[in-house]
Amino acid sequence: MSTRPDYQVFLSFRGPDTRRNFVDFLYTSLTDVGICVFRDDEELERGKEINPQLIQAVEQSMISIPVISQDYGSSKSCLVELEQMLKCKDNGSHIIIPIFYYVDPSDVRHCRGPFKEALNVHKKRGRDGSFLNPSKFALQQIGDLTGYHLQEKNEKNHGEVIKQIVHEVEQKLKTRDLIVPKQLVGVDPHVQEIMAKLKVDYSNGKAVKIGDTCGKVLIHGIPGVGKTVLAKCFYNQLNHLFDACSFLEKFQEEIKDHGIVAVQNRLISHLHKGNARKFDCSDHALTQIQRRFLNMKVLLLLDDVKDRDQLSELVGELDWLGQGSMVIVTSRRCDVLQKVNGAENYALGSMKEDKALTLFCKHAFNTDSPPEGFERLATDIVVATDGLPLALKKVGEFLFGKSKEVWMEKLIQLKKAPDERVQEAFLNSYTTLDKNAQQIFLDIACFFNGMDRRIPHYMWDHCEYTPFMSILSLRALSLVEIREDGELCVHAILKNFGREIVKRENKNEPCQRSRLWNHEEALDVLMGRKGTEKVEALRLEFGDPSDRNISFECDRFDGLRNMRFLKLHQADIQGNFRDHFLRLMWLEWQGSPRIFEDHLNLNLQNLVILGLSGSQVDEEWRGWDLLKQARKLKVLKLTGCVKMTSTPEFPDSIKLERLILEGCSKLESTLKSRSAMSELVSLNIKGCSPHKMPWLGRMPSLKELVIDGTFISGINFKEVEAGSLKTLSAHDCKNLTDISPWYPPSLKYLTLDGCGIHTLGKSIMWLKKLQILSLKNCRSLSDLPDGIGKLSSLQSLDLSGTAIPELPPSVKDLKAMKVLRMRNTLIQEFPKAILNLEKLEEIDFSSCQKLKGRIDCDIGTLSSLAILKLTDTQISALPPSISCLSRLRELHISGCHNLQSLPDLPCFVNVFRDLGD
Repeated sequence: MSTRPDYQVFLSFRGPDTRRNFVDFLYTSLTDVGICVFRDDEELERGKEINPQLIQAVEQSMISIPVISQDYGSSKSCLVELEQMLKCKDNGSHIIIPIFYYVDPSDVRHCRGPFKEALNVHKKRGRDGSFLNPSKFALQQIGDLTGYHLQEKNEKNHGEVIKQIVHEVEQKLKTRDLIVPKQLVGVDPHVQEIMAKLKVDYSNGKAVKIGDTCGKVLIHGIPGVGKTVLAKCFYNQLNHLFDACSFLEKFQEEIKDHGIVAVQNRLISHLHKGNARKFDCSDHALTQIQRRFLNMKVLLLLDDVKDRDQLSELVGELDWLGQGSMVIVTSRRCDVLQKVNGAENYALGSMKEDKALTLFCKHAFNTDSPPEGFERLATDIVVATDGLPLALKKVGEFLFGKSKEVWMEKLIQLKKAPDERVQEAFLNSYTTLDKNAQQIFLDIACFFNGMDRRIPHYMWDHCEYTPFMSILSLRALSLVEIREDGELCVHAILKNFGREIVKRENKNEPCQRSRLWNHEEALDVLMGRKGTEKVEALRLEFGDPSDRNISFECDRFDGLRNMRFLKLHQADIQGNFRDHFLRLMWLEWQGSPRIFEDHLNLNLQNLVILGLSGSQVDEEWRGWDLLKQARKLKVLKLTGCVKMTSTPEFPDSIKLERLILEGCSKLESTLKSRSAMSELVSLNIKGCSPHKMPWLGRMPSLKELVIDGTFISGINFKEVEAGSLKTLSAHDCKNLTDISPWYPPSLKYLTLDGCGIHTLGKSIMWLKKLQILSLKNCRSLSDLPDGIGKLSSLQSLDLSGTAIPELPPSVKDLKAMKVLRMRNTLIQEFPKAILNLEKLEEIDFSSCQKLKGRIDCDIGTLSSLAILKLTDTQISALPPSISCLSRLRELHISGCHNLQSLPDLPCFVNVFRDLGD
């Protein structure tokens, strides 16, 4: 026999004595679930002597199951097997699961009754102490083991007992476990977070109990981020808790070749443990899933589901599964479980740099850290791969054993474009997008990463790219993110992937590509008069002061008939452009000169966005006349135009929607042009010098007003104006002390950080739509009106750095509240008014020096709390009920020197405290 274990289970029994076909039933049940079982009545030729294959079979098996029956001890073969099982158990990881088949374990343990008689028979047959003593000792040891006990009284159904035995064997053998990479790094925290989301009881590194409802979780993220590996690890932690399990992977091709019913048959077969009929109709398969598994507790892992429709076609309704079942879905899309009640979403992002370096080194060096001489190269490659596990694995495997020269060449490649195999994974997502979403993705990757998403919307809308729907599609596939501040964001590796797509439009001729973002390539096209109708967007950025203010004659732009976006940074243009820029929608002319030649003639009839940031323009700039033809202009950006003291008289022909004057530090008066402001939705005068609020009566459509850092001393709304205002931002308005007694009821975001206000006024209670209220560092503010409890939509309240000593009782009514921050305030005790806020996720009382003593309120009622910050406070004890906070992830107690001990904490909590505590 091979030294490789041929058997997983060794089944030992006395044939004539195991009535009711128990052993046959057990053997069949084990083999039906794929377990390889040895039993001597089939596998060995009968003989008088103990066949050495018996001993070897025991040694090669991981588990032995002796069925101890009345006549078991009369078999010399059974006793020798028993002795060998115990030797293997003592020598290693061999497991024994005894079944006491209508015998009393104490009779086995004390060798009495039928076992005493059996030993006496062996003695009469002349078997000496060398056999009898070990046999007796083996019986005694087996009798001490925990096993399954069948007896006449309260007899259990054999089928139920065998089902329990098979389940235990599967668990011990880990036959349900899926294969995961050996080089796992940083997966456990993600597994634990998902466990907490699904309220799985977790103890000593093991899942021990699941809830009664059907749990559902979607793990989503960009291709190559490790969704499948995470899902498998989570699956392996849980599978022992279920009646049946199924892992379905790589089924997209199967559906394409054989239809979805083939995958459904595979699922049904898994859950029936191989004993299931095959269906030839998807509806019949769904009916079987609905009826058969309603009373079973099953675990499903559906890997790489395309969309919601495919999920429904595959398994029907997830609620068809029995109570306590669980479904894990991985997908590139974040909306697969959007309409499923109780479903949890888990977004998996790229690895942090330290973990990414460890994973890369495991593949590149078979170590956890780079060897001497490769430290910098390894770190640079990790940065170039953006911490994407698939890229780290593929690049690491490629570089294993290679010279430094190869490493350096690979690094240069990665800085330009992702590894080919990573690109292939990205391409699978990209090609599922419609043409509009693809165009927007390429625009963001080439030009607009980090930009306020609302600005390019105007150009995309003019191009009929359906930007709202397209951005939704891109976000669903995790190809584009929208940050909290509203900025567009793509991962660095995705940005390079998008640019590589554009490069592949023509590898050798940049002038034949749709977008030219590289300064050198764009300059070469212009200087060589190589422009073609293929080019839609072009960017020139002269960073070197010696190269700035270069001037381009109009003939340099010949051939660029389809250009819709042009960025000129520190460059000038001259000549008659009447026949150029016919389709130009966005001109970003940073550093535009204050004086230019009279013969400059621009065609701006399709212009919707004009950026003149950092230019020397003022209200007398002659270029304003060019706007008369820009009838479609919606966005005007004048950020950092420090020469402007007032806005010009805009032509009546334009109807601006966004006017950005941020950083125009000498600007005192604004908005001379009444008609141009009638459709304005956003006005940004951050860092300007006005002392009075703009007259909002001229802007009936205004939704956003940003006056941060201005000298405005009072905000006094009138009921006839600002009826549409949703956002008012007045950060660091040091002179602002007077707040209107009336607020626009449409307000959703009100930020007054660093202002000199003393009160908010009672009328704030009428802001039923207000979601964010930030009063950070309003040091003269010492109380809140009790009516604040009527802010039924409020989600975030920041009172950090104020003089507020306590919260009003009405805070208990802020049922939508998710974030409460009161850093460095005068509070003296944990506010009981917040204890029933079930949606509260973050509490920050850091640096509240007067917060001292025991926190003895029932904090356990804050069922959604994930982050609790008590850093640098004087607290001395936390309440025991903190152990009930199943979603708690972070507890910050650094600098809490009076806190000597901690109560029991929920699983998975990261405790941030001083080193050495």
